[in-house]
Amino acid sequence: MDKITSIEHLKELILNVCNQHQGFVTNFYLDEEKHAAWIRTGEFLFDKYDDTVFLLFDHYAPDNEKYFTNMYYISISENTMLARLKEYPEKYIYDLYVLDIVGCDEMCLPLVEKLKAMCGYNDATLVRMNRVGELDACLAKQGEHIRYADLMDLKSINELLHTHFDEQLEQLPLEDELEKMIEQRHVLVCDRGDKVAGMLLFDLSASTLYLRYWLVLPEFRNMGVGSELLHHFLWEGRKTKRQILWVNQANENAIIRYEHYGFKKENLYDYIIKYC
Repeated sequence: MDKITSIEHLKELILNVCNQHQGFVTNFYLDEEKHAAWIRTGEFLFDKYDDTVFLLFDHYAPDNEKYFTNMYYISISENTMLARLKEYPEKYIYDLYVLDIVGCDEMCLPLVEKLKAMCGYNDATLVRMNRVGELDACLAKQGEHIRYADLMDLKSINELLHTHFDEQLEQLPLEDELEKMIEQRHVLVCDRGDKVAGMLLFDLSASTLYLRYWLVLPEFRNMGVGSELLHHFLWEGRKTKRQILWVNQANENAIIRYEHYGFKKENLYDYIIKYC
């Protein structure tokens, strides 16, 4: 395996498969800002065949031992990708790979079943929810306990993310990604006294509001912290036409909560496969 050296290098790897003119399947969707941050870590790697490219982003535990690897594929067909993937247990037998298979259920499930048959298992399934329409008619401005995070909060927010979210399922931001979100005022914090009671991280464009991470610390639950954060999040996107989020399909309580705010489930799923 070799390191990806630049966004241009990454685009070239993708184009090499496209230029085969034999088909194109992938679970990788380029985000230049995010993937440039991955490249800067030196842990974004590739394994190249004529018909398939695997992209691998390594994650390490605090003791610097490899924890797991996000795996993405670009190939001429699913069967070709699966044939190449079969070589991986022999080449890198100690690695745990996490693959996201994203799409409507009828398209994804056959591939998910094949991966599960190849020493993989479906650890979780996320479903996307969306809400369409402007929000300003039903929202008030921020509550008294809500503030924008600043760079002094960076370390504590990063620690909270890694403590309360599953890194293998949630694709947590790198520290410099988190720093940029703070600078963009895309991280909300709810304080109770001198303690952080909850936080919410989001992305915002001209037309779309995207909820990324929403956390209320256990000792502050059922105290209105979550609703205060979510109301201000929706206020931030009050002029957008579309609001989206991903939620674990098994988390029925969260789904009911989002439905209360007008979100509806789509036929779009993220099947998270762990493969070793």
